[in-house]
Amino acid sequence: MNTNEARVCIVGNAAIDMVFRVGHLPLAGETSLATDTLRDFGGKGANQAVMAQRAGAQAHLFAAVGDDADGERILARLIEEGIDTRYIARLPCATDMSVVTVDQQGENTIVTRNEAAACYVPSPSAVLDATRSGDWIAMQGSLSEAVTADLLHQAHAGQRRILLNPGPVCFDCRPLLNDVNVLVVNRVEAMALTRLETPEEAARALRASGAGDVIVTLGAQGVLWCNSGHMTLIPAIPADAVDTVGAGDAFCGALLAALAQGIAMTAALQRAQAAAAFAVARSGTQVAFPSSAELFALFDSLT
Repeated sequence: MNTNEARVCIVGNAAIDMVFRVGHLPLAGETSLATDTLRDFGGKGANQAVMAQRAGAQAHLFAAVGDDADGERILARLIEEGIDTRYIARLPCATDMSVVTVDQQGENTIVTRNEAAACYVPSPSAVLDATRSGDWIAMQGSLSEAVTADLLHQAHAGQRRILLNPGPVCFDCRPLLNDVNVLVVNRVEAMALTRLETPEEAARALRASGAGDVIVTLGAQGVLWCNSGHMTLIPAIPADAVDTVGAGDAFCGALLAALAQGIAMTAALQRAQAAAAFAVARSGTQVAFPSSAELFALFDSLT
């Protein structure tokens, strides 16, 4: 498929990330001194749109930002990336922000202010107008359950294909999975949704709830892919983890672009893992993502 025809629509959030590197993640009541700080662009929806755009798709982003300087910065950055921003709403509130702490092993904790995302109600008809039958639409867990359920149902009825990455897990998405073609969760999210102890059990249960393909990301252990015919573990691409912030979004964005370009799932998952492995080896969120040139060099190395 010509990449110009690979159109994807991401419905989610956009935010500013404040990243603090610390020797260890602070315990309750403890103050940790940052060894480094970084201000970056983030938000799961915007992250996935940036990665999908760099990986060869034309990304349309539906999200909300505030009527402040941070909102202007986010819009300018997305336009620089070539992302279609005509559907981004400006709301009378502060732009969403995440405060991220990252330890020496690359593990992180995140606290998010999501006033803009919480108030955002995208129009399903506008999403359908921006896409066509067979296009891919991606959603995360940033919007409310009611908004997510309505949009998934209408998009599925309109013969769009849907990737759902329901982090942060703020509600039980299992009743919505009949409208989902590809579900992407990490190990913690899979267990939180199913209360099952192993990724294999959780993947089978999530697929039984209605999802077409279930992808469970396992970090250094690789990716578990469950569909109607098999359960496959695809080994991880080795990486020296510096910062895992945004790795899941890099994975989802690259996967979304590959699927939109008609690439088979096994190869698409390998591309997604390559993008995530690159991102964890650098500090930051979007600033850690590979460029388009770096991505396609990575993709070429997989063949």
